[in-house]
Amino acid sequence: MEADREQLSDELEAIEAIYPEAITDKLPDSSIIHVKIPSHEYITVQISFPAAYPTEKPPNVLEVAVTRQTEMDLFEPKYLKNLFQEVMDSVFHQGEVCLFDFFVELDGILYVEDVDTSVQDLGTISMDQLIPDNPFEGWYASEPISDRGSTFMAFATHINSEEEAFQKFDIIKTDTKMRKANHIMSAWRIKVPGDNGKELIVQDCDDDGEAAAGSRMLHLVNIMDVWNVLVIVARWFGGTHIGPDRFKHINSTAREAILKAGFERKK
Repeated sequence: MEADREQLSDELEAIEAIYPEAITDKLPDSSIIHVKIPSHEYITVQISFPAAYPTEKPPNVLEVAVTRQTEMDLFEPKYLKNLFQEVMDSVFHQGEVCLFDFFVELDGILYVEDVDTSVQDLGTISMDQLIPDNPFEGWYASEPISDRGSTFMAFATHINSEEEAFQKFDIIKTDTKMRKANHIMSAWRIKVPGDNGKELIVQDCDDDGEAAAGSRMLHLVNIMDVWNVLVIVARWFGGTHIGPDRFKHINSTAREAILKAGFERKK
């Protein structure tokens, strides 16, 4: 436990050196800190460090606050708290400090989408015109989710090799309606034979311009513990920022498509 406290102390010193004004308050034993998210200082987070951090347990996100009025409609604190804890859990590895990686991952999640002035107003387009009616053979689709002009829809399929993943992905992107999507994010994971009869894990993801989306989808595939799966999420962007809520829709549709494809979440 004493070694853990020393690692935590060293980590916080490093964070203060890299981000001099990020930590705004902390308890004398550093078990709880208040920190402004670097590059997104209008969001403050209260974090606690268990006695077994970093040997066994990750930090806990206790509270998230949005302090700038212009972002209050974009970032909902309760959802951010759950999302931040999910990010913290994903970057934590037993025996290693993770606060810097946590900040790096959040930078991608909290970025505000650039408005593409060429994007058409999706409100004037019917769902039938936007959504592929019948995904290619072997693909399973989620129900579409629409939010403030953006529409999200996921598709999942079974794969047995890296080559098959690329091939199936390339084919589905030839669909006329899919080509109108602003982002087609993807994640896949397979087991392949390795040396001495051992299986190797091969996995990858792609944001397609939606920063941090691919890694969140791959994290979802990992926590669902499903294999030989390729999942993609298409987003048709209507020009309105929706902040981190986009990750809620990406994960929700991806999970639905994976389950519809017959992959069972391991207990």
